[in-house]
Amino acid sequence: MATKAWQLGSPETLVYRFFDWLRNGLNSKLAEYFVTRGIHGSDAVVLEAGSGPAFASSILARHPKIALSVAADIDLEALEQARLRDPALSLVVADLNHLPFRDEAVDLCWNSSTLEHLPDPSNALSEMARVVRKGGNIFVGVPYLFGPLGFQRLIRNTSPGIWIGETFSLKALRNMMIGARLVPAHQIFYFFRFFVGVLAKKEK
Repeated sequence: MATKAWQLGSPETLVYRFFDWLRNGLNSKLAEYFVTRGIHGSDAVVLEAGSGPAFASSILARHPKIALSVAADIDLEALEQARLRDPALSLVVADLNHLPFRDEAVDLCWNSSTLEHLPDPSNALSEMARVVRKGGNIFVGVPYLFGPLGFQRLIRNTSPGIWIGETFSLKALRNMMIGARLVPAHQIFYFFRFFVGVLAKKEK
């Protein structure tokens, strides 16, 4: 089985379990960040667009401020892993470039370590913005060009380089948000600066 972007090694191996342990810690911190900065009020609807096995979506689903946490991905294997881990989680098979949701359906749409794997991340970001209500938020986290994964540009066409995906500077990520008619509101460097993330608002 080929390694997917959301996994490292084969399931049930030590490296796979270690990667999941690291990812659990990362997603716990991201969920806390979204609850603190990305969600205002209560009864929020949250969409992880490009979720992989959706660890953070499960955490968010249990928070009292969130009425519904939905995880969407085109990879059936990733969603099956999510279902095995969390049978109650709301899952949708979806292409990030054509999300099956009406305009302004959610309060927060987000992903981490997703857009760097797409041939046209700007198109996917515009689709994420479409489904967010006016005044809502969009968060994107990607590998940081000037962090520990910055070497990716030297190995872009190798298997490890493809697994990492493209790297972004903060300026490039902010400009992509602005190009989607979003207003960058906050930025974070996370997971030991492996990633940079921007939280942006959809203007009313």
